[in-house]
Amino acid sequence: MTEERSDMTAEGRKSEKEARKRAEGLWWAGALIWAGLVFGAESLDVLPRVGGANAWSWVFLGAGLYGLLSNLYYLRSASPYKPSTWDWIWSGGLTLVGLGGFTTIEISWPLILIIAGIAILVSQYLRHR
Repeated sequence: MTEERSDMTAEGRKSEKEARKRAEGLWWAGALIWAGLVFGAESLDVLPRVGGANAWSWVFLGAGLYGLLSNLYYLRSASPYKPSTWDWIWSGGLTLVGLGGFTTIEISWPLILIIAGIAILVSQYLRHR
C-alpha cells in the first residue's frame, strides 16, 4: 500500500509539472501573439494613443492581464496546475508596468514592490499557519 501511494504521489507531481509547462507555454504563445499585434498596429500607425502610452505599455498591459486571467482560469479549473504566489506577482507586475505608461505619475514600480512584498507575506503566513 505504501509503494502504491508513493507511485501515485510521484505520478501526481509529474502531471502537475506537465500542466505547469503547458500553462507556461500557452502564456508565452499568447504574450508573443499579443506583442506581434501591438507592434504591427504601431507600424501601421493604428495603435491608440492614450496618455503617454507607447507600444511597450500596451505589450506589458496585455501580457499582465492575460496572465491574471490565466491564473484565475487555472484557479477554478480541474487542472492539477494551480498558480503560485510568483505567478500572481509577475502578472500583477506586468499589468502595473503597462498601466504606468498610461499615466503621468510614475507610481507603477513602487506599487509593484509593495504588492510583491504583501503577496510574499500572505503566502508565508498561509504556509506556516
